[in-house]
Amino acid sequence: MENFRYEELKWPEVGEAALRDPVVVLPVGTMEQHGPHLPLMVDYIIPHRIANDVAELLTPDVIVMPPVVYSFNEHHLDFPGTIAINMYTIIDYVAQIGFSLAHHGFRHIVLLNGHGSNVPVLDLAMRRINNESAAISVLANYWALVRDEDLPWTRESHGVAHHAEEDETSLMLYLCPHLVDMSKAVRTVDEVQRSEHIWGAWPANTRIHFQEFFSRNTSTGIQGDPTVATAEKGEILYKAAVKRTAEFLQEFRAREIRPQRDFHPKPQG
Repeated sequence: MENFRYEELKWPEVGEAALRDPVVVLPVGTMEQHGPHLPLMVDYIIPHRIANDVAELLTPDVIVMPPVVYSFNEHHLDFPGTIAINMYTIIDYVAQIGFSLAHHGFRHIVLLNGHGSNVPVLDLAMRRINNESAAISVLANYWALVRDEDLPWTRESHGVAHHAEEDETSLMLYLCPHLVDMSKAVRTVDEVQRSEHIWGAWPANTRIHFQEFFSRNTSTGIQGDPTVATAEKGEILYKAAVKRTAEFLQEFRAREIRPQRDFHPKPQG
């Protein structure tokens, strides 16, 4: 099997890999509190593991970058452990990674996101890569790739933004059970303000975007119900995410990069 981990390649191998035009996946998460029962690493370890497993399936058509582990999450700073980075720094940092990859000849770059509040900053980073380099880039949230029919249970929203709840806890029980303390998992729904219009990251069709300081609505750092999480649910959810991500990467790799055209009228003479 060819090596798909970017950081393990030698520089001649990088040049050879670029000639194959693989999809380069940059997992992006964050380092933040996930309640008293989950570790700080949740949002970067999940997309990183997904990316690696997809790359094993699709080698040599996928290369995986080391994950971005710090990002934009000031709204969690009231809980110890969170590392927050200025939004403008993250936009520029991720865009610069994309520019470097484009400079080396890579043309299809996927930002595989594991943190809800990364969405606006990664959207802008993605647009900068597209506008300021020869590559094309896309933002993919792993949770949005999973479809309702992939799961034999209902991903209940409760009308609250989800965090450290059933899905994330189930995924961690499957991926890193030694880091999960279910004795400290508590249902934190009733103290969170509900809304018929403001939903969290899990529902892919949310229409209204809103995020305030987490400490205003939860004393545990949890929003949702992790007590119903199981490793079995985590395995189903994880394998669905790997399957759907692989399908998308294959489609994106085949996307033609057409020449940019300028339709401004040209002066005569």
